[in-house]
Amino acid sequence: MPDTPVSSSTRAEGEEEQAVTEDLNPEIGLLGALAIGVGTMIAAGIFVLSGLAVEKVGAVAILSFVIAAFVAAFTAAAYAEFSSIYQESGGGYMYTANTFDSNLTYIMGWTMILGYPASAAFYLAAFSDWFFRFIYPPLSIPKALPFWIPGLAILALLVFVNMRGTEESNQFQIVVTGLKVALLLLFLYGGLQALDVSVVQQSIAENIGDVANIGLTSALVFITFFGFSAIATNAEEIKDPGDTIPKAIYLSMGIVSVIYALVVLVIVIAVNSDAFVQFLAANVDLGGVDAAEYIATHGEVSMGYAARYFLGLPYNAGFYVIIVGALFSMLSAANATIMAGSRVKLAMARRDHLPRNFEQIHPSWNTPYKTVLLTGGLISLYIFVFAVLFGETGGSEPLFGVHLGIEGLAQFANFLLITGLSVVNVALVVNRRKYPDIDRGFRVPLVPIVPALAVLANVALIGTIVTDTIGQYAVALGILAEVIGVGVWFAWKSRTPPVEQLEEETPTAVAEYTSPGGSGYQIVVPIANPRNAPQLMRTATTLAAENDGEVLVMSAVTVPEQTPLSRGRDRTEEKRDVLNQAMSIAEDADVPVSGTIRIGHHAANAIINTVAQHDSDAVIVGWGGDRSKDSEAVLGSVVDRVVTKADCDVYVERIGMDADGTLDSILLPTAGGPHAELAAESAAALARGTGATVTAAYVINPDASEGAYDQARSLLATAGETFEGGGAFETKLLESDDIVAALVEESANHDLTVVGATREGVFQRFLFGTIPEMVATRAANTVIMTKRNLDVRSRLQQSVDKFRERATGRSRTMERAEKEREA
Repeated sequence: MPDTPVSSSTRAEGEEEQAVTEDLNPEIGLLGALAIGVGTMIAAGIFVLSGLAVEKVGAVAILSFVIAAFVAAFTAAAYAEFSSIYQESGGGYMYTANTFDSNLTYIMGWTMILGYPASAAFYLAAFSDWFFRFIYPPLSIPKALPFWIPGLAILALLVFVNMRGTEESNQFQIVVTGLKVALLLLFLYGGLQALDVSVVQQSIAENIGDVANIGLTSALVFITFFGFSAIATNAEEIKDPGDTIPKAIYLSMGIVSVIYALVVLVIVIAVNSDAFVQFLAANVDLGGVDAAEYIATHGEVSMGYAARYFLGLPYNAGFYVIIVGALFSMLSAANATIMAGSRVKLAMARRDHLPRNFEQIHPSWNTPYKTVLLTGGLISLYIFVFAVLFGETGGSEPLFGVHLGIEGLAQFANFLLITGLSVVNVALVVNRRKYPDIDRGFRVPLVPIVPALAVLANVALIGTIVTDTIGQYAVALGILAEVIGVGVWFAWKSRTPPVEQLEEETPTAVAEYTSPGGSGYQIVVPIANPRNAPQLMRTATTLAAENDGEVLVMSAVTVPEQTPLSRGRDRTEEKRDVLNQAMSIAEDADVPVSGTIRIGHHAANAIINTVAQHDSDAVIVGWGGDRSKDSEAVLGSVVDRVVTKADCDVYVERIGMDADGTLDSILLPTAGGPHAELAAESAAALARGTGATVTAAYVINPDASEGAYDQARSLLATAGETFEGGGAFETKLLESDDIVAALVEESANHDLTVVGATREGVFQRFLFGTIPEMVATRAANTVIMTKRNLDVRSRLQQSVDKFRERATGRSRTMERAEKEREA
């Protein structure tokens, strides 16, 4: 371990530290939420896909849009239900993170933080392309100016607006969305005046039987409706999200469906109008194809010419109604997507799936400005790679002859985002089964049938992406991006922050070495209250002696966030008595001990930095025994953060029994797993150090099968292997249908209970799992909860094991016990 001393600051064990959180202000109402949804759904697709849909199935394209909206509504329902439960930013990532107690949810977050910027990059690359084609000429902008300059200029504007404030960004979204809808309504006003019902009826009759093309067209336009997810992703900034988000999702989908249907009608009218065909032929070279085919392959300019024809505006104004409307569509869609993408990154930082620096909220603007900047950087990278290096827009040649371009960018984004939609639907089914009694303001009907249909539809859509070469490239790049994400996770989680950084964050004020030594094992003991020192030090010195290690006692001085850390040095003397008392206990036990006092803004950070800086093997923190009254904490904000973030084994000891009291009997509840193994090792060490007897207990339902009883006996026998060579050991099979009640009752017969974390803990609800925490709360004696430090690979393997166990109903421990019984 490094020689540099470490420090941490903590309050009296059991005493609550005021949690310091950074929240976003709810400034988006129903209108703003609608603007996000409609603004994202009505993008360039309405100008291109509408024409293509009409070319395939005529007026029946309306049915294709309805089918696509209906299928999208399945997944939208999952988002609506989740938003009524978890009212914080993060969307699909946050829903899965709150459902699965697994680090695998990082992959879902990675998928979203790549998918949203890719989608925004598609809109801005398309904006650049259209601006280059339709705005450069009338404004006499030299074509030597790269086509991508307008897109990057708009990106800079959108990043600034999103950094400046949620209210400003939302007002911008409302204005731009309103303008493009107004322009579309103007187009529809002109086109619907020429409505001929018989023409529409004939088109329907000619195409209604083409089931294959109707389905293909539905798949083609499905992604149009993905904007509903952007609404939920901003939940924390939406007023009354449980009520507003479901309304906004379905209202926006309804509004967009009506607009698309009317646009299809106008295009059908135009295609079947001899006067318009003659007008089109007079103004553009059709290349020998008929009007319907030309409109399908040149949707954007064809709609422009249709607007010019139907509206009859002078100076080619009708044409630019559509061009400007398309530009506004791309701009508003990009803005909404930047908002959504930055909020996913914020949610990931809050769950330690991204560096915590990205959790910071700007003090003046109250926005997650760092995640907005990161989103902007990813968008720039996508535009450069897909549209510049491997694109053909603006007269450029693709690198190595590989063409991706705007279409490849769209397919890349589609693959990632559709994959995320599938995971959210799976999460809904698991959430219903895992938390059947949770209050749900909105409920999806027919679960699991509806989510299953949504997953099948999403898988089918991914299948359509790989039907062409560009789609295959896009999917391959998407898979590569996922692999890179896992690599980034391993690299980031395995790193150790530089000592200089840790020392800067929580500087050492006092470092005392009285008898350093040992084999290298070190256990850190944060102490603030002298009354708790004997109990915590008894456990720490016993564990240190068992491992031929040392104890590092620490205390901390905390100063307010706005106060310089140097001011804390004036208060170090008040911590010396606490430090000296604890160190004297270790010296009396003839255990090597050192001490340190550190200064920090947050007690938990000081403890965590101490562990990291000294590369400590374990930390033991005290707990008063009461559940936290803070809705965001479980055992207390300091203890919670140490348990979840410290890179070492963690012991939480409930303060209760006098440390000078005798320790004759230890209860060891067990159910297998790495945390239970740590509990058994600790109980064995305490038993050898004090001569206590250990009783391993397993609670089984009286109605369980004989096979279950055999497995329980095998688990108890496995726990006994830890005690070979020393310490009295007994086993007890407790019959009860209430695990917690049985263990609490049994604990009354012992002086100490040592219990390992279970694998059911849910972030922000349970740290060790319901059973250990309820036993620790209700038991009359002292309880030590243990949590073994698992490296990234072990944590991922444990996550895989959890999914496997849920799917098969059999854990690895049960299977190992069965094999041992058979042998």
